[in-house]
Amino acid sequence: MKSKRYIIPLALILLVVGIVVMLPYLRAERPVTEPEKAKISSELIEALKIWKLIHAVSPTTEQLVPLLAKFNELEELKKIYRQNHRQIYDQLKRLQDDMRDVDVSQKVLDDYRQIEEQFIHQRREIKSEINKILTVDQQMKFEVFSFTYRRDLRKTMQLLLSLQKVDVKSQSK
Repeated sequence: MKSKRYIIPLALILLVVGIVVMLPYLRAERPVTEPEKAKISSELIEALKIWKLIHAVSPTTEQLVPLLAKFNELEELKKIYRQNHRQIYDQLKRLQDDMRDVDVSQKVLDDYRQIEEQFIHQRREIKSEINKILTVDQQMKFEVFSFTYRRDLRKTMQLLLSLQKVDVKSQSK
């Protein structure tokens, strides 16, 4: 039972190490275009995100798929919220300087508040569904993970990039 629990994290670790080791060789053979770099980066970030989630929460095999689905749904919700929030924020900022049309300003302000409320409501629903999947201990771990994983992910990516640069420099000597 315990050995099954470690298979997925071990496989993900091996995947990440393999990617880190292979990137310099792939890069040395041919130049990588910007879209390819973006795709590789996004896939690597996604793999790291999954690995960090699994490592933090330690879901059972039965919990894993529903948890990942809900986590991805939550991430997509946040992404859409950030985009919408930014657009409406920019409108608010422009209108702040030009208060001639109070009705337009009020509508934009109402839209801003509605986006906030919708996001909070949808996030609560998704988190409630996640809580139904996880035990109380796992729920606590998930909340801590949710709060810190972006910063941890950024640090991990910086470390991987610095390791890659060191490896490329050592190969060129």
